[in-house]
Amino acid sequence: MNLYERIKKLLKWKKYSETTIRDTIEELIEEDASDANGASSIDSDEREMLGNVLDLRDIQVQDIMIPRVEIKALPITAKIDELLSAFVENQISTILVYLGTIDNIVGVVYIKDVVNWFRMNKPFNISMFVKDVIFVPPTMRTLDLLLQMRETGIKIAVVVDEYGGIEGCISFSDLVEEIIGDIQDADEKKNDKKRIIKNTDGTFIVDAKTTLTELSKITGFKFIHKNKSVDSIGGYVISMAGKVPVRGELVFCEQNNIEFEILDADPRKIKSIRIRKIS
Repeated sequence: MNLYERIKKLLKWKKYSETTIRDTIEELIEEDASDANGASSIDSDEREMLGNVLDLRDIQVQDIMIPRVEIKALPITAKIDELLSAFVENQISTILVYLGTIDNIVGVVYIKDVVNWFRMNKPFNISMFVKDVIFVPPTMRTLDLLLQMRETGIKIAVVVDEYGGIEGCISFSDLVEEIIGDIQDADEKKNDKKRIIKNTDGTFIVDAKTTLTELSKITGFKFIHKNKSVDSIGGYVISMAGKVPVRGELVFCEQNNIEFEILDADPRKIKSIRIRKIS
């Protein structure tokens, strides 16, 4: 049985235990490292993926959720044209549905169910497509949420504060991306010789994961900010902006006289940035 089959079997158990999953993954890594023949049955990408699963223990839902301002949602009274337009314009396959206000989410609609409706020859009512979501606190660990989603079969979670207000949402695919995303980024970096590229006009294009220390050494720029816990340039820009900036957005640091242009980003993180020193 190969690695993927073993993990797949593990995640299909009816009763889930974080300890069991953690121990099993750690055993897989240890067994592979101590192979008597010295031949590894787990390649570097697989090993990193297993490590990322273990890292989910230390990551909270609020760290990777889509924030409230980025949520796409429709009222329960929405018509078929509104629903289809929302799917197409936002290029999404699921959309949250609320009653009255967005703080009263009643469920989620999947585009595949709406497509099937066209064959049913029934009057449209968005309520017929609404599926359950999980409501979770922002401090819930992502590994716990992953296990809950696998156990219930519900793939969308709505993050609520202590008063029931909506803070964000997160999907099963977001959790999977957190596991495999770093590996995909690493593959992309194999085709990129540099994490920091200096242009002829004096600007720099940098990977958002680049540390401030590394960036300062190469660019000569000083990155001063009150948030001492920020380590990467992506985190630095997000901390200044107070949100995850969208692609094309400009963030200016007056204190350091530096302009940051977001070249690539998704709702959860910045991927690449152009840095320009304003003289």
